[in-house]
Amino acid sequence: MVVETHLRSDAQRNLERILEAARAIFAEHGLEASVADVAARAGVGTATIFRRFATKDELLAAVLESELDGLLVRAEQAASLSELMTAMIERFISARCLCEAIGSELFEQPDVAALKARIGAMLTELLHREQEAGTIRADVTLEDVEFLLHALGHAGLSTEKTTPGAWRRYVDVVLAGLRP
Repeated sequence: MVVETHLRSDAQRNLERILEAARAIFAEHGLEASVADVAARAGVGTATIFRRFATKDELLAAVLESELDGLLVRAEQAASLSELMTAMIERFISARCLCEAIGSELFEQPDVAALKARIGAMLTELLHREQEAGTIRADVTLEDVEFLLHALGHAGLSTEKTTPGAWRRYVDVVLAGLRP
């Protein structure tokens, strides 16, 4: 995790403000948002950000870690694949950078990759549980679920401003297609 406990108190406050601002800016504007926008929102200079994060990608990776931490908590609490898929797509839409970063080199960062793997394990567990219960087709794989999540996230992201919440219907359609 990025938050360090050995920093001076003012440096720790700056780091927390930077991460909070980065989550908000990248959620709103996606991967194309600038570090200058993050600095302005955090009330610090860009040099302050670059002292802690050598590149924009390092800052983005810290934001993705935070987002994936939240998704992991949701995955651990989910009672069904449907519940988890809906929660994940909801997050993809509200945190645009998360949706846009899927499949990018950012997900190859060790901490990000580890969190993705843990979420994948939770998805696999839910998938197998529902397949054993006969509520999901036996031929559905984790790769299928991940592809559908990515597709639904992007579709929802592109339609949310014009047709808020319409993506939920598409989740229902996809889930119906996963049933035997």
